[in-house]
Amino acid sequence: MCGILSIVAKDKAMKAASLAEACSIIRHRGPDDEGFLTWNRGDDPVLWAGDDTAASTLQHLHYQHLPQDHTFQVGFGHRRLSILDLSPAGHQPMLYHNAGLAITFNGEVYNYLEIREELVALGHSFVSTSDTEVILHAWAQWGEKCIDRFNGMFAFVILDYKNNQLYAVRDRFGVKPLYYYDNGEALYLTSELKQIRTDPQYKLSLNETLVRQYLVTGAINHTQATFDTNIHALPPGHLLHINLSAASTSFAVKAWYTLQPRKWSGTFDEAIAEFRRLLIDAVRLRLRSDVTVGSCLSGGLDSSSIVCIAADLLKAGGDNAGQETVTACYENARFDEWKFALEVINKTNARPHRTFPSFNQLVQEIDDFLWHQDEPTGSTSQFSQWAVFKATHDAGLKVMVDGQGADEQLAGYGGNDLPLYAGYAGSGNWGRLLDEMKHYKQQNGNWPIGFVAGGIQLGIGGLMAALLPSRLKLKPVPNALWLSQPEPSSIYSQPARSLQENLLRQMNGEPLPALLRYEDRNSMAWSVESRTPFMDYRLVEFTLGLPPEYIYLRGERKTILRRAMQGILPPAIENRKDKMGFVTPEELWLREEGKEWFLKGVNKTLELFPHLFNKERTLQMFDDMASGKTRFDFTIWRILALGRWYSNLNNSTHVDAISKVG
Repeated sequence: MCGILSIVAKDKAMKAASLAEACSIIRHRGPDDEGFLTWNRGDDPVLWAGDDTAASTLQHLHYQHLPQDHTFQVGFGHRRLSILDLSPAGHQPMLYHNAGLAITFNGEVYNYLEIREELVALGHSFVSTSDTEVILHAWAQWGEKCIDRFNGMFAFVILDYKNNQLYAVRDRFGVKPLYYYDNGEALYLTSELKQIRTDPQYKLSLNETLVRQYLVTGAINHTQATFDTNIHALPPGHLLHINLSAASTSFAVKAWYTLQPRKWSGTFDEAIAEFRRLLIDAVRLRLRSDVTVGSCLSGGLDSSSIVCIAADLLKAGGDNAGQETVTACYENARFDEWKFALEVINKTNARPHRTFPSFNQLVQEIDDFLWHQDEPTGSTSQFSQWAVFKATHDAGLKVMVDGQGADEQLAGYGGNDLPLYAGYAGSGNWGRLLDEMKHYKQQNGNWPIGFVAGGIQLGIGGLMAALLPSRLKLKPVPNALWLSQPEPSSIYSQPARSLQENLLRQMNGEPLPALLRYEDRNSMAWSVESRTPFMDYRLVEFTLGLPPEYIYLRGERKTILRRAMQGILPPAIENRKDKMGFVTPEELWLREEGKEWFLKGVNKTLELFPHLFNKERTLQMFDDMASGKTRFDFTIWRILALGRWYSNLNNSTHVDAISKVG
């Protein structure tokens, strides 16, 4: 896990000072080592040291320090968090001279050992034990088609300097970030937006369309757009290519992967066995590391499954010490999951660490938190995650596994009922629909009339839908009236027509891409690598191809996960029906000790963006929510976070979180 950078000059060469500055600002992503590469057409690339290059690297590789006035056509920068092959042999940027290839790489290719064995059988030899070198040799052997073989999270830039080609690649689901920015003189490829902001020519061009959408819906990172109209994310599963021989050095972006669910034709019991096999193997691969691997443990079904599987795998390998876990806890029982986490800890002999995020901590650390996030966040839940990774760093852990990605493919969220009913209505599966209705009545005391009526309209429409009374007909998506211009309260014009369609929306649009960004920035702020077994593409393709009743059955979400984990999870976890995750007492903070602080933040945003808001309605909304007159949601936080982020955008006082604690 690292931070990467590439700058490609257009008409005239760039100076190396630009590389150094854009690399130093992400020291948190890789405090263990630093390296640079420069290349000019017709020459071989040159590797350079930086101010933070490890002493062991300098001793073994004897690189010269990068001169600030040195010029280049293509430059690479790299910050290393040493996880695999801790020796200087794993230093980056890395060259494969025989093939004329160079790389700067962020992430992990978990199945690198299997790919390496295949390459050795084809005649390749290696000088390191890193996955980075495996990528270079795989590219030399199979070209860009090698990416299909990689199981992992990755973003990398490869320079084919013999053929004057450059490629930037992002993993299937965008677990690792990669941004591009063209200022007319150079193209920047970066891990974080703050690297681009070091460009002397950079000036924010606020994407107000995205800002309004974020404020109302909370959706963010669901497209390649960012809060700056000039900066784009390379979409997940995409590749950017530049022909460096061409006069214009223009680039093209194309997809190398599209999620295609694998339709399941076996029995439910066979599906349970296959799900269990895939999840266990996903965890097994993500335990590969040359440093200690711990776990984020909330006490929920997803993270508990990961911890229990990892414990069994480690014991089978002779490691009985027990994993180290980190849990966010709260004094208020309504928001605390410690009793559930303790069930897992006792079963697995884990060594726990606890952190207690507080309102005072939020006030003290909000600016650094938002600086690391690069863009505003959806709620203070992401601050709870920040606190977990801070505690992870304090515990001396560098790699963590967690349950991110399970909710989106296993219907873990509310809001899946209507698409489920619509799918059954659309396919004419009235028996399943009636069964779900009965169990809904048993669990909730009333019939799901609204879900059934909505499902009929979405699933079959026509005369039957037209005959429904007006009170049961689907209403248009309402607009938020506290903005100066109306903004729909959903990024979709209507609900999904099946459970699978809704899960795909959650995977590809909202909320997963944003959650992956939050996790990447929060973990890397504290120089921690976060691994997500549920994002293994084999598991995702399998799960999304299952019949809906395997996922959501008789009011029970994550059905197949619960069945697959029988005998592995403590019963108290297996039978949990509530969902919390990285929660905070944000509602209490807003209505009690933090009311004035939140109001001050809202007013600041109103001052900064008067043209975006209807001030009177916004303040009335604040009063109603803070007083309990209206239902709590995260709108107030989003308004506050926007203003706080914007105010601090050019504040140079914010530094790497890791630097603050040594």
